[in-house]
Order: sequence, then C-alpha cells, then structure tokens
Amino acid sequence: MSNYTTIYMVRHGETSANATHTIQGQSDVPLNENGIFQAGLIAARLKFRAFAAIYSSDLSRAMVTAQKIANGREVIADPELREWHLGHWQGMNIADVKAEFPEEYAAFHRDDPGAAIAGGESSAEFLSRVSRVMEKLAARHPGRDILCITHGGFVSKALKYVMQYDAAPLPPCMDNTALFAFRTLDGKHWQLQCWNDTAHLENTALVDASAL
Repeated sequence: MSNYTTIYMVRHGETSANATHTIQGQSDVPLNENGIFQAGLIAARLKFRAFAAIYSSDLSRAMVTAQKIANGREVIADPELREWHLGHWQGMNIADVKAEFPEEYAAFHRDDPGAAIAGGESSAEFLSRVSRVMEKLAARHPGRDILCITHGGFVSKALKYVMQYDAAPLPPCMDNTALFAFRTLDGKHWQLQCWNDTAHLENTALVDASAL
C-alpha cells in the first residue's frame, strides 16, 4: 500500500447548460446525450481501477456519471461535493451575467477571495468547503486511492487549496469527464498529480458507444 492518499476527481459529463453557457451552480441539470456518452468513455477507462471508495456530488449530473464509472459498486453521495452555489446567477446565460452584474462578475472572474454572489456562497466559504472535504476524505482513507465525481468549480477550488495561490484570473481548462488527481501524506500538505487528463475523449469516433 502506498503511503500517499490520492484523491482522483472527475468532472461530470456535459449538460445542456454546459453546451449553452448557462450557469448551473447547484441547480440540478441532467446530462445531455453527449454527457452520457462521455460518462461511458471515462467509465471504460477506469473500469479496472481499484478505488477504496467512490464518492459523488448528489446532483444528478454527477451521480449519473459516478454510477456509470462505478458499474455496480457503491457510490457514496456527499452534498459537500456539490458545485459552488451561485445564487441569483443560476439559470442565467453567462453573457447576461456579465452585462447585468458586472461588478460581481469581475470579482468572480479575477478569483477575488472576497467574491460573493447574492443568494449563494462566497468564494471563501466555497474554498473552506472544498478543503474540508479533501481533508475529511484523506483522514478517512489514509494511504488509499479514492474517486470523487464533482464539478468544475469544485475542482478549480481544489487546485487553489492545493497550490495555495491567492488568485487565478484565467483558471486552467476543466473539460467534462476530465480526470484530475491530488495526493497527500498527511492530509494537510498536497501535491498536484495530474490535471485535465482527457485521453479517454480522444478518437471517440473509433469507440462503439453501445459497448460502454
């Protein structure tokens, strides 16, 4: 058994909101047809990986992705793995948010630690939730590999927690069903192991979706 605890994260498959640049936050938007196909691809990739546990946000777009990957194994739903609650932005197109709430969006876009969207979580509250989840799961599964199916915002904040930077105005790419990994020896000090690994999405025209 490795001394490292490694948390693998997968962003959920695509939804209609992703495709139309609509802000989801914690609204429960299901996977679209492409998202279901993507979930099958990451499931095929991870089919033979032994994880000590599989956790998922309880929002359906994450849970369906997780169930595809789990292939009958237990999926533990954890509401703390949900996306950033974006308050009154939820359900709005991102272009409309920029136009109607320019100051809020500017703070959000530059990753201001004090950013807060009315009716939702502040950036600091969200970061605290993400760090709490990662430390909790590392303590629960020391020296093991675990898998979390979550959301783009959650993964972005995980990177911020692990790398300990103040702001990232241009967050790195986070594709649907991309694989990410963070590891730790003590549950407090972390290393980034991989970011936005989308090898399973390449050459999908050669994949028989009916077999997934």
